[in-house]
Parts: sequence; C-alpha cells; structure tokens
Amino acid sequence: MNNGILENLQADRSTTATRAARSAVNAGELAGIKRELLQAEMRLAKARATIAGAEVDVKVLTAQLKTFTK
Repeated sequence: MNNGILENLQADRSTTATRAARSAVNAGELAGIKRELLQAEMRLAKARATIAGAEVDVKVLTAQLKTFTK
C-alpha cells in the first residue's frame, strides 16, 4: 500500500517539475513576444510620424503652388 502512495507522490512531483519547466519556457517566450510587440509599436509610431510630416509637406507645397500659379 505504501508503494502506491509513494509512486503517486513521485508522479505528482514529476508533473509539478514539468509544469514549472514549461512555465519558465512560456515566460521566456512571453517576454520575447512582448519585446517584439513593443518594437513593432515603435516602428508604427515612427511610420505614422513620417506620414504626418509628408502630409504637412504636401499641404504646404500645394499652397505654394496655388499662390505661384495665380
């Protein structure tokens, strides 16, 4: 009888160790994904700033062209 209990305890410990190892891997993967997401958000913000700047340039140049052609 005691053998069955010991085997169950060992199996539980093995399962717990496996879960802990998976958690560590998942935590590492999660940190990597978060870092990549932050980098993508930064690239998007820079692209939006570039677009906004280009739109201002177009408006200014269009206004100058209209003034020049009158």
